[in-house]
Amino acid sequence: MNQLRILEIINKNKKKNFVSRILNAKDLPTLPNRDGSSSTHGLVWRAKDTFKDVFIVYPTVVLAEGEMMRLGPKTAFSRAVEYGDFIEFDNWQDADEFSKEYKKFTPFFVRTDREDNDRPLPPSIWKNLNTGPGASFNTGDNESFGDSW
Repeated sequence: MNQLRILEIINKNKKKNFVSRILNAKDLPTLPNRDGSSSTHGLVWRAKDTFKDVFIVYPTVVLAEGEMMRLGPKTAFSRAVEYGDFIEFDNWQDADEFSKEYKKFTPFFVRTDREDNDRPLPPSIWKNLNTGPGASFNTGDNESFGDSW
């Protein structure tokens, strides 16, 4: 899955809670990891329904009552389905790849204090996206969020 496809998927789903957290990670509390790093999100995938070829990517790290929590696979899946906090894919390969590769592109997303100061992605990227001129991504120069899973 290439960078543009990942950006399209993120833009298309930016109103979902976990995608919004990806886009605004530096403004969120973090969850300590065993290796000493910290996370603001973590994604996994699975089949949504045993009898259908629909696969979903959903968060295992959630923000609840102002605190980050890591959920077990069953609880995370149930919560994601209950709240619609997942992204659907037609095949397991795309779901798997998105769940692993999305973090490589988070440096493109930067939240600023004022929306009118947001810097859009460069035209060289926008011309290849199928999201149209109304989409709102921000980009920063080598900004990193410092989280890991």
